[in-house]
Amino acid sequence: MRVSILALSSALLSPASAHYFFGRLILDGKWTETWEYIREISPVNNTDEIALQYPNTNPDSLDLRCGRNASNAWSKPKTATIQAGAKVGFAIGKHPNGGGGLEPTMYHPGFGSAWLSKSPTEDLNAYAGDGDWAKILQIVERTEQSVDWTKEENKKKYDATKAWWGTWHADSWNFTIPVTTPPGKYLLRFEHIFPNKWDAQYYVNCAHIEVVNPSATVGTPSPTVKIPGVYTRGQPDVYFSSYDYYFTPSLMPFIPPKPEVWKG
Repeated sequence: MRVSILALSSALLSPASAHYFFGRLILDGKWTETWEYIREISPVNNTDEIALQYPNTNPDSLDLRCGRNASNAWSKPKTATIQAGAKVGFAIGKHPNGGGGLEPTMYHPGFGSAWLSKSPTEDLNAYAGDGDWAKILQIVERTEQSVDWTKEENKKKYDATKAWWGTWHADSWNFTIPVTTPPGKYLLRFEHIFPNKWDAQYYVNCAHIEVVNPSATVGTPSPTVKIPGVYTRGQPDVYFSSYDYYFTPSLMPFIPPKPEVWKG
């Protein structure tokens, strides 16, 4: 049994409501304002209301670091102070013009991750993200943060071909900064990938944070990668159909792309 070509095409030629960005940092359980701590991204053009939310589809683009035209922190966001071992999160940002009525969730099935890159300078605005990146979170299957499909208000959105994926239709995700993270200024990056065989979509944004760590024990984030460079067009753990796993008992056969998560 296979998903029809028509269904697959519909997923790839998705409507405007499929686009989103992570413009809000979650601190102490509270959602901050859009772009308050997140590097602001630029729209594709100045006329399309929903262009701000278009994904990147080029794994070799500098936009893979922090979003469209955000390797340069031209918006100069605030820097959040976070203690190593504390919880933090990212939430879907609100488009300043309403976003054409877009639903503020991770509309696409796919997998998510969070990353840290330590700035070599105290001025995070001057850091282009061209240093080393360590992955500190990987989300594939459902967790307690996933949408509860048994709730009446969620049933109308349920789709059995997509609900396997833990992030699907979630509007935010929380995680922990590893307890042995060295103190310093960092770019904290959240990434959500909508895989498909031809043109995977990358949704990424970066927050400015300063990690404080009063502990005498600090680790060395590893393994590290460069971004871009972490993904190659056509690699099988990114360029595949999310429907391939619909008829398996779970997503366990799927192994997310490297690097491994640094747990600190």
